[in-house]
Amino acid sequence: VNNLSSGESKAVYKNTTLDLRQYKRLQMFVHANAFEQNTTNLGDDQLAVFIRLGSDYKNNYYEYEIPLKLTAPKSDYDMYLPQDQRLVWPIENMLDIPLHLLTSVKKQRNKARGTGGASFNRVFSVYDTDHPANKVSIMGNPTLGEVKTMIIGVRNLSSSQKSGEVWVNELRLKEFNNEGGWAARGQLNVQLSDFGSVDINASHSTDGFGGLEQGVNERQQETKTDVSVTTSLELGKRS
Repeated sequence: VNNLSSGESKAVYKNTTLDLRQYKRLQMFVHANAFEQNTTNLGDDQLAVFIRLGSDYKNNYYEYEIPLKLTAPKSDYDMYLPQDQRLVWPIENMLDIPLHLLTSVKKQRNKARGTGGASFNRVFSVYDTDHPANKVSIMGNPTLGEVKTMIIGVRNLSSSQKSGEVWVNELRLKEFNNEGGWAARGQLNVQLSDFGSVDINASHSTDGFGGLEQGVNERQQETKTDVSVTTSLELGKRS
Protein backbone atom coordinates (compact mmCIF):
# COMPACT_ATOMS: atom_id res chain seq x y z
CA VAL A 1 0.00 0.00 0.00
CA ASN A 2 1.22 3.49 -0.87
CA ASN A 3 0.10 6.67 0.89
CA LEU A 4 -2.92 5.03 2.53
CA SER A 5 -4.97 7.80 4.18
CA SER A 6 -5.99 7.75 7.83
CA GLY A 7 -8.83 5.25 8.30
CA GLU A 8 -8.64 4.10 4.67
CA SER A 9 -8.69 0.40 3.71
CA LYS A 10 -7.62 -1.56 0.66
CA ALA A 11 -8.56 -5.19 0.19
CA VAL A 12 -8.75 -8.24 -2.05
CA TYR A 13 -11.88 -10.38 -2.16
CA LYS A 14 -13.16 -13.76 -3.22
CA ASN A 15 -16.69 -15.00 -3.86
CA THR A 16 -17.24 -18.48 -2.47
CA THR A 17 -19.74 -20.79 -0.77
CA LEU A 18 -18.51 -22.16 2.55
CA ASP A 19 -20.05 -23.77 5.62
CA LEU A 20 -17.70 -23.17 8.55
CA ARG A 21 -19.87 -24.65 11.28
CA GLN A 22 -17.95 -27.94 11.45
CA TYR A 23 -14.60 -26.21 12.09
CA LYS A 24 -13.21 -24.60 15.24
CA ARG A 25 -10.42 -22.24 14.09
CA LEU A 26 -9.48 -19.96 11.19
CA GLN A 27 -5.76 -19.24 10.81
CA MET A 28 -3.40 -17.27 8.56
CA PHE A 29 0.22 -16.09 8.69
CA VAL A 30 0.71 -12.31 8.39
CA HIS A 31 3.86 -10.22 7.86
CA ALA A 32 4.40 -6.45 7.62
CA ASN A 33 7.40 -4.25 6.94
CA ALA A 34 8.12 -0.63 6.11
CA PHE A 35 9.75 0.20 2.80
CA GLU A 36 13.52 0.67 2.93
CA GLN A 37 12.90 4.34 2.16
CA ASN A 38 10.43 4.77 5.05
CA THR A 39 9.19 8.19 3.95
CA THR A 40 5.93 7.94 5.94
CA ASN A 41 7.65 6.86 9.20
CA LEU A 42 5.60 3.68 9.47
CA GLY A 43 5.76 2.07 12.91
CA ASP A 44 4.21 -0.81 14.85
CA ASP A 45 0.41 -0.96 15.15
CA GLN A 46 -0.19 1.74 12.52
CA LEU A 47 -1.31 -0.66 9.80
CA ALA A 48 -3.79 -3.46 10.50
CA VAL A 49 -4.79 -6.53 8.55
CA PHE A 50 -8.44 -7.59 8.66
CA ILE A 51 -10.50 -10.47 7.36
CA ARG A 52 -14.22 -10.17 6.64
CA LEU A 53 -16.58 -13.14 6.22
CA GLY A 54 -20.24 -12.83 5.32
CA SER A 55 -23.07 -13.09 2.87
CA ASP A 56 -22.04 -9.73 1.34
CA TYR A 57 -19.28 -7.12 1.71
CA LYS A 58 -21.11 -4.26 3.42
CA ASN A 59 -24.31 -5.24 5.20
CA ASN A 60 -23.90 -8.75 6.66
CA TYR A 61 -20.45 -9.81 7.83
CA TYR A 62 -18.06 -10.72 10.65
CA GLU A 63 -14.69 -8.93 10.77
CA TYR A 64 -11.48 -9.59 12.71
CA GLU A 65 -8.71 -6.93 12.78
CA ILE A 66 -5.08 -7.21 13.96
CA PRO A 67 -2.69 -4.22 14.40
CA LEU A 68 0.59 -5.29 12.80
CA LYS A 69 4.09 -5.47 14.23
CA LEU A 70 6.84 -4.62 11.73
CA THR A 71 9.76 -6.85 10.87
CA ALA A 72 12.93 -6.12 8.90
CA PRO A 73 12.65 -5.09 5.23
CA LYS A 74 13.03 -7.86 2.68
CA SER A 75 16.69 -7.08 1.90
CA ASP A 76 17.56 -8.54 5.33
CA TYR A 77 15.76 -11.89 4.84
CA ASP A 78 18.78 -13.68 3.38
CA MET A 79 20.27 -13.94 6.85
CA TYR A 80 17.26 -15.81 8.26
CA LEU A 81 17.39 -19.56 8.76
CA PRO A 82 14.26 -21.78 8.48
CA GLN A 83 14.04 -22.00 12.27
CA ASP A 84 13.86 -18.18 12.41
CA GLN A 85 10.55 -18.03 10.55
CA ARG A 86 8.92 -16.18 13.47
CA LEU A 87 11.21 -13.23 12.67
CA VAL A 88 9.39 -12.94 9.34
CA TRP A 89 5.95 -14.13 10.52
CA PRO A 90 5.62 -12.78 14.11
CA ILE A 91 3.23 -14.61 16.39
CA GLU A 92 1.65 -11.24 17.31
CA ASN A 93 0.55 -10.82 13.68
CA MET A 94 -0.88 -14.31 13.26
CA LEU A 95 -4.57 -14.57 12.52
CA ASP A 96 -5.91 -17.32 14.81
CA ILE A 97 -9.65 -16.97 15.35
CA PRO A 98 -11.69 -19.45 17.40
CA LEU A 99 -14.87 -19.37 15.33
CA HIS A 100 -17.06 -19.55 18.42
CA LEU A 101 -15.76 -16.03 19.20
CA LEU A 102 -17.63 -14.65 16.17
CA THR A 103 -20.94 -16.20 17.21
CA SER A 104 -20.31 -15.05 20.79
CA VAL A 105 -19.97 -11.44 19.59
CA LYS A 106 -23.19 -11.87 17.63
CA LYS A 107 -24.97 -12.93 20.84
CA GLN A 108 -23.51 -9.91 22.67
CA ARG A 109 -24.75 -7.61 19.93
CA ASN A 110 -28.22 -9.14 19.94
CA LYS A 111 -28.40 -8.77 23.72
CA ALA A 112 -27.29 -5.13 23.50
CA ARG A 113 -29.84 -4.58 20.73
CA GLY A 114 -32.60 -5.63 23.11
CA THR A 115 -31.68 -2.73 25.43
CA GLY A 116 -31.22 -0.22 22.61
CA GLY A 117 -27.42 -0.31 22.72
CA ALA A 118 -26.89 -1.80 19.26
CA SER A 119 -28.52 -2.16 15.87
CA PHE A 120 -28.36 -4.44 12.83
CA ASN A 121 -27.60 -1.34 10.74
CA ARG A 122 -24.49 -0.26 12.68
CA VAL A 123 -21.16 -1.97 13.18
CA PHE A 124 -20.88 -3.50 16.66
CA SER A 125 -17.30 -4.08 17.88
CA VAL A 126 -15.58 -5.60 20.91
CA TYR A 127 -11.97 -6.56 21.63
CA ASP A 128 -10.76 -10.16 21.77
CA THR A 129 -10.15 -10.97 25.45
CA ASP A 130 -7.32 -13.37 24.54
CA HIS A 131 -5.66 -10.75 22.29
CA PRO A 132 -6.75 -7.35 23.64
CA ALA A 133 -5.34 -5.35 20.70
CA ASN A 134 -7.44 -7.30 18.17
CA LYS A 135 -10.94 -6.12 17.34
CA VAL A 136 -13.97 -8.26 16.44
CA SER A 137 -16.89 -6.64 14.61
CA ILE A 138 -20.28 -7.67 13.28
CA MET A 139 -22.67 -5.98 10.88
CA GLY A 140 -26.16 -7.14 9.99
CA ASN A 141 -27.04 -10.82 10.38
CA PRO A 142 -24.20 -13.01 9.02
CA THR A 143 -24.03 -16.77 9.46
CA LEU A 144 -21.04 -19.12 9.48
CA GLY A 145 -23.22 -21.71 7.77
CA GLU A 146 -23.34 -19.74 4.52
CA VAL A 147 -20.24 -17.63 3.84
CA LYS A 148 -20.49 -16.22 0.32
CA THR A 149 -17.77 -13.56 0.39
CA MET A 150 -14.30 -13.25 1.92
CA ILE A 151 -12.17 -10.10 2.15
CA ILE A 152 -8.56 -9.75 3.29
CA GLY A 153 -7.50 -6.11 3.63
CA VAL A 154 -5.11 -3.56 5.09
CA ARG A 155 -6.33 -0.57 7.12
CA ASN A 156 -4.49 2.57 8.25
CA LEU A 157 -5.07 3.03 12.00
CA SER A 158 -2.84 6.10 12.32
CA SER A 159 -3.73 9.78 11.93
CA SER A 160 -1.55 10.35 8.84
CA GLN A 161 -0.76 8.75 5.49
CA LYS A 162 1.23 5.51 5.64
CA SER A 163 2.97 3.25 3.14
CA GLY A 164 4.11 -0.30 3.78
CA GLU A 165 4.18 -3.91 2.64
CA VAL A 166 1.94 -6.67 4.02
CA TRP A 167 2.08 -10.37 3.21
CA VAL A 168 -0.59 -12.96 4.04
CA ASN A 169 -0.15 -16.70 3.61
CA GLU A 170 -1.97 -20.02 4.14
CA LEU A 171 -5.50 -19.05 5.08
CA ARG A 172 -6.88 -22.29 6.50
CA LEU A 173 -9.57 -23.93 8.62
CA LYS A 174 -8.51 -26.24 11.46
CA GLU A 175 -9.85 -28.63 14.08
CA PHE A 176 -12.94 -29.85 12.28
CA ASN A 177 -15.63 -31.66 14.19
CA ASN A 178 -15.19 -35.30 13.21
CA GLU A 179 -17.72 -36.77 15.62
CA GLY A 180 -20.26 -39.01 13.93
CA GLY A 181 -24.00 -38.88 14.42
CA TRP A 182 -26.64 -41.60 14.50
CA ALA A 183 -30.00 -42.30 12.97
CA ALA A 184 -32.98 -44.54 13.73
CA ARG A 185 -36.26 -45.39 12.05
CA GLY A 186 -39.36 -47.11 13.40
CA GLN A 187 -42.75 -48.24 12.08
CA LEU A 188 -45.92 -49.16 13.95
CA ASN A 189 -49.12 -50.61 12.51
CA VAL A 190 -52.26 -50.80 14.66
CA GLN A 191 -55.31 -52.72 13.47
CA LEU A 192 -58.54 -51.43 15.01
CA SER A 193 -60.59 -54.60 14.56
CA ASP A 194 -62.91 -54.11 11.55
CA PHE A 195 -63.04 -50.34 12.07
CA GLY A 196 -59.75 -49.45 10.36
CA SER A 197 -55.98 -49.25 10.78
CA VAL A 198 -53.35 -46.71 11.85
CA ASP A 199 -49.78 -46.60 10.46
CA ILE A 200 -47.12 -44.56 12.27
CA ASN A 201 -43.67 -43.95 10.78
CA ALA A 202 -40.94 -42.09 12.69
CA SER A 203 -37.28 -41.28 12.01
CA HIS A 204 -34.61 -39.40 13.95
CA SER A 205 -31.09 -38.40 12.84
CA THR A 206 -28.49 -36.24 14.59
CA ASP A 207 -25.86 -33.69 13.60
CA GLY A 208 -22.87 -35.42 11.95
CA PHE A 209 -24.78 -38.38 10.53
CA GLY A 210 -23.71 -39.51 7.07
CA GLY A 211 -22.22 -42.29 4.99
CA LEU A 212 -18.69 -43.58 5.49
CA GLU A 213 -17.67 -42.17 2.13
CA GLN A 214 -18.91 -38.64 2.91
CA GLY A 215 -16.61 -35.78 3.91
CA VAL A 216 -17.14 -33.51 6.91
CA ASN A 217 -19.08 -30.86 4.99
CA GLU A 218 -21.23 -33.47 3.24
CA ARG A 219 -22.65 -34.86 6.46
CA GLN A 220 -25.89 -33.76 8.05
CA GLN A 221 -25.59 -30.36 9.72
CA GLU A 222 -28.64 -30.51 11.98
CA THR A 223 -30.74 -32.85 14.13
CA LYS A 224 -34.04 -33.87 12.52
CA THR A 225 -37.11 -35.78 13.68
CA ASP A 226 -39.91 -36.77 11.29
CA VAL A 227 -43.21 -38.41 12.23
CA SER A 228 -46.02 -39.37 9.87
CA VAL A 229 -49.40 -40.87 10.75
CA THR A 230 -51.70 -42.51 8.20
CA THR A 231 -55.16 -43.79 9.05
CA SER A 232 -57.64 -45.89 7.11
CA LEU A 233 -61.16 -46.00 8.59
CA GLU A 234 -64.32 -47.80 7.60
CA LEU A 235 -66.75 -45.09 8.67
CA GLY A 236 -69.70 -46.83 7.05
CA LYS A 237 -69.22 -50.13 8.86
CA ARG A 238 -72.28 -51.37 10.78
CA SER A 239 -72.32 -53.86 13.61
